[in-house]
Amino acid sequence: MRTDSTARHDAPGRPAGPLPAKRQAILEAAVTVFLREGYIRTSVEAIADEARVSKQTVYNHFGDKETLFVAAVDNERQRVAAGFAPDVSQDPAAQDDMTPRAALIAFGHRVLEVLLDERASALRRLVIAEVARHPSLRPACAEGEPQALVAYLAAMLRRRTERAELDVPEPETGARQFVALLVQQGLHQSMYGTRALAGSEAAAICEQAADLFVRAYRR
Repeated sequence: MRTDSTARHDAPGRPAGPLPAKRQAILEAAVTVFLREGYIRTSVEAIADEARVSKQTVYNHFGDKETLFVAAVDNERQRVAAGFAPDVSQDPAAQDDMTPRAALIAFGHRVLEVLLDERASALRRLVIAEVARHPSLRPACAEGEPQALVAYLAAMLRRRTERAELDVPEPETGARQFVALLVQQGLHQSMYGTRALAGSEAAAICEQAADLFVRAYRR
């Protein structure tokens, strides 16, 4: 078992005062070990060893294995959401020269690419497998759409409505509906991320979702 070189953070009863990098290292190690061993077989000691910190450091940060698991799932969601950053940081008006259908299809491909990330999909399957036996893990099921993603799409829909290309009275609701169409079909056809979607499959999902959305909200 490896020991933590900054033992002053490990003393029981003291405020942890952890460095963000150390906390992140524990969360990354937790995902690795949980996916490798499963929830039941994973021990805090194994996670500490993977993160190269002491077991007490892990307890100082997270308290117990269940809390660490929920935190690791949440951290993974944040990682996936960050994958949208290069696109959603752009002005939604940048796609104004595209038709609503074309803009939605392009957006849909990005959603599938990031949300069906292999590691995130594996962790999602682990949550589903364990939550029935461990109800305390239910907070890990509280998965929602990344807010930056919804906000970006809502802004796009609002502009399209103002330009009389679509009629979306509640852009945030419409954005969630469109993402839900993509994710539901993406998870189903990829067998919950156990196989990669072919390019033609991803294209069909995005096109069908865009067609349905445009028909529903046509001016």
